[in-house]
Amino acid sequence: MPSEQSAGTVARPRPTRRSRAPRGSLSAELIIERALRLLDDKGLDAFSMRALAEDLGVGTMALYTYFRGKDELFRAARDRVLDAYAPPSTEGSWDQQLRAACIAVHDLFTGRPAVLRLLAESAGNDDFLDAATSAMERMLMLLREAGLGREDVTRAYGTLSRFTIGSALREIRVCARPEAVEHFRNRLAALPQDRFPNLADLAPEMLVCAGDGAGQYAYGLDLILCGIRERARQAAEAPASQG
Repeated sequence: MPSEQSAGTVARPRPTRRSRAPRGSLSAELIIERALRLLDDKGLDAFSMRALAEDLGVGTMALYTYFRGKDELFRAARDRVLDAYAPPSTEGSWDQQLRAACIAVHDLFTGRPAVLRLLAESAGNDDFLDAATSAMERMLMLLREAGLGREDVTRAYGTLSRFTIGSALREIRVCARPEAVEHFRNRLAALPQDRFPNLADLAPEMLVCAGDGAGQYAYGLDLILCGIRERARQAAEAPASQG
């Protein structure tokens, strides 16, 4: 059968049609799942309870039977994603396990862009901590296994946490603006080489890094872990040097 697609033309995927919720099947779980899909598809700014109700094929007021408002629904969606985090069952040294745990968190966040924004905007609110406790506890445990002191453990955790969330946020923003890398390419090409010789020389590598969020995160994570290992080595040698 001849193809409807002419040679050299890329077929565009047809938009996915959402199935309406069967009558009487509406539940908090279904609302949260559809809300997550809608957040990922449309973004946080475009989300509304009315749009969610239309997606489910129900009246807007039906949603308020389960959630008092958008903020409560957002908290439930955020906690649903965080609760899905399962520390990877990686064997090996403390730093190998810590690396795997951090990458798993980064992948979780980049897989749910809108939820990451919700988490970033709610920083400082205690209500999300219950859902994130398992990841925090595991990372703190591994840092203590490294032999770090109390302050070093907490500061190292803060560094890893902020770097992971910040890297994921940047990766999401770059993905949302596919023209950003091309804009960066044009900026580099327009720079006078006599004034910026290093930028001009390293432009190809910089462009690769700009478009490789996951690889750049892994590289930066390894640099941080190198520093933590060195701090752990210093802590282990401190008693001997003092004696």
